[in-house]
Amino acid sequence: MVWNKYLQEEELDKYREIVKLFDSDSEAIMLVKQALSSDRALRPVFMQVLPEEKTGKIEIINKKLAAEKINGEKTLSDYILENKGIFLCGKPKRANNILTRGGKIVVAMTDRHYDNAQYPVANLRQCYIPLPDGRLLTFKSSGLFHDPISKPYNKNTIKFTGVGGKIEKNNALTTYEKLGPCSEGFIDFLAFQPLYSLPDGKGNFEEAEYGDDGKKALPYLIVNCAISPHRISKISQIDDPGLFRLRKRISPLLTDLAIKRQRSGRKLMPVLEGFFISGEEVMPVEDYLPFIVEEIGIGTARKQNHELFQVTFHEQDVNMGGQICDREEMYTFEEYFKKNQIKYVDPFFEIIKETHIGIRDVISAVGVVKFLYKHKREWQGNRLELLESFFRAYFRRLSYVYFERWESLIDHLGNVITYYFYRDDVLGQDGLKKVREWYRIEKERRRKSEEVLIGAG
Repeated sequence: MVWNKYLQEEELDKYREIVKLFDSDSEAIMLVKQALSSDRALRPVFMQVLPEEKTGKIEIINKKLAAEKINGEKTLSDYILENKGIFLCGKPKRANNILTRGGKIVVAMTDRHYDNAQYPVANLRQCYIPLPDGRLLTFKSSGLFHDPISKPYNKNTIKFTGVGGKIEKNNALTTYEKLGPCSEGFIDFLAFQPLYSLPDGKGNFEEAEYGDDGKKALPYLIVNCAISPHRISKISQIDDPGLFRLRKRISPLLTDLAIKRQRSGRKLMPVLEGFFISGEEVMPVEDYLPFIVEEIGIGTARKQNHELFQVTFHEQDVNMGGQICDREEMYTFEEYFKKNQIKYVDPFFEIIKETHIGIRDVISAVGVVKFLYKHKREWQGNRLELLESFFRAYFRRLSYVYFERWESLIDHLGNVITYYFYRDDVLGQDGLKKVREWYRIEKERRRKSEEVLIGAG
């Protein structure tokens, strides 16, 4: 009865075949119903399984993660293959018609439209399929998820088409090669698949090649794995006092993260380590935001260590698990300058050019931290703590060469701090002094660690 009410509220009860689809007792349907029922910030989207002749072969790149057993003998690879070749079919009425004709529909999820956000649908061209272990498969470039849906994708515009091309696929491969299979601080890249034809929203298919600066470009479906479907930009939309349901759902995954990082020889950051040692089932609310901020610091440092740069980076690019999401938009040093067309008049030009330090990424990451405490009044009193958590995690994960470069770089950041942070903001008031202090603390920690190693030798 509860699910019937949900279908009525979503105006899906009038579609007979969709109702029958949700009546299935398959694992996939049970998982998506559970997720949708418990999180009303999500909505169902209907993905058409494209005929094999309409797609290329799916290439599973991250074989280490794909081999993980998820449910019994069933591996992550099995779930990827079960959902290969999916693309938004259009409105629910179209999905119902496809089912009536004997076609196959997969039910996925994305975030609801929210007028008060800069991007009303944060996962603009990405949908999610829940896994039994609590993680989610994400399918990037799988459609244009405006709400209400007007068309599965738009081939007449270059930006926000709902699909991604060769450049994004290659960027995903580059980040995988540099960051490795277990992407601490990022969602995990898994696979990609070329698409030859796409649904036109009317029940037919059309060639998938679309215009991109006057050139033909084949779109690619990009498959990742994430621990949260919610982007930070939508935090105000989540109707969850104290974010308890979110913390309860995500906490077992954080325990798994801690175990995997320890096994790989990584030392845990303070918040995650404290939660892991405590044995608590749910991460306390007072630790949740510092955890997210530490993860952003880790991800920002790892980007720096591998000289990966993002042209744009803001609160829409990080999920509520602290994972940086849009790996396909990260570029190497050379490609970043080419893509961004940085000129000598740019105030960051000399800093980036001479030091290879992604100061734009750092400033943007701090902007994400500011977004968090500005949109939750109960957290504003901890804003200095959050900023410190970010910088200390960032400095701690920087490799030696970039950490050393920061010592001289700090002296040149006065104008940057003044310009990019409000005068009444905690980092805008004597911010350079605070950054120096956090840098000094990490430098001292490294010095003591070296002394211990020398003594042990």
